[in-house]
Amino acid sequence: MATATTSSDVRFKPAARRRVATPEQGIRTMTAGRLSDGPSCEMDKLIVQIVGKKHLDQQQVLLLGSDGARIYPPKSEVLERELFSSTLKVWDHIEGTHLHLQIAPLEGEPIRLPLLSDTKVTPRQADAQFNQIVPVLPFVALPGSKTVDDMGTPVLARAGYVYVFYQQKLWRELEIQVSETGNTYHDIDVARYRQQDGFVAGERKATGVALEDIWLPAIWNNRPVQTLQLCFSEIQLSAARLERLEKDAASRDQRCNSPDLSGSKKRFTDLYKGKPDGTAMLDAFSGFDA
Repeated sequence: MATATTSSDVRFKPAARRRVATPEQGIRTMTAGRLSDGPSCEMDKLIVQIVGKKHLDQQQVLLLGSDGARIYPPKSEVLERELFSSTLKVWDHIEGTHLHLQIAPLEGEPIRLPLLSDTKVTPRQADAQFNQIVPVLPFVALPGSKTVDDMGTPVLARAGYVYVFYQQKLWRELEIQVSETGNTYHDIDVARYRQQDGFVAGERKATGVALEDIWLPAIWNNRPVQTLQLCFSEIQLSAARLERLEKDAASRDQRCNSPDLSGSKKRFTDLYKGKPDGTAMLDAFSGFDA
């Protein structure tokens, strides 16, 4: 019988491929412009920073009107940095609007997930913005054997399911599919399986397109997101199990990780300060005959 891997086995790390260097936390259509390094004089803007650049459009941040029908298009800007590049979505701030994350479906209507209902005017910052989303990848450590302190080598998590709890509710459920070309992540439309007292029993099928990473909220209104909790299971959790995790904070705390995903140029710089870069490591080991 298959057993569910515990949350301590898996860590979530910000996605590094074609994006940014990986920080020390883990398990994880408008014309684009170029953004200057310093803050500019703007009035009443709403800015959301998506860490990294060259993102595909399968995951998008939407600003919706109070009735949920009107979509306000953003202006996209790119902040280029050696260690910490990012993409900014900028709107004129409008009272009563809501932020959502939209996931492209294989068919039918897109999957929309609530992000932030209390949008505020956000002054532009030179580094980390007041609202931040970070793409992550789930990793597992292969056991080490060199010493008793060897924590193992991190590799992408095997096939299974990622669960994201946000504001004490199940926010995203993603199926990890593994193929010869790599891992992809497929959203399950959680709202379709909700009922008044929990979730519909039985299998929940993934309907989201294949994603290369998983977007998660890291900072809202200049405060780290404290209500984000993540866990992994090799098998899909039952409706009863999900209901218990939603209602029982102690069970959720024991089962899930609560990583600090926030990023900034200063954080990346401090993380790698005094550490050898790739060239230095190659030079150091070039004299060894393996």
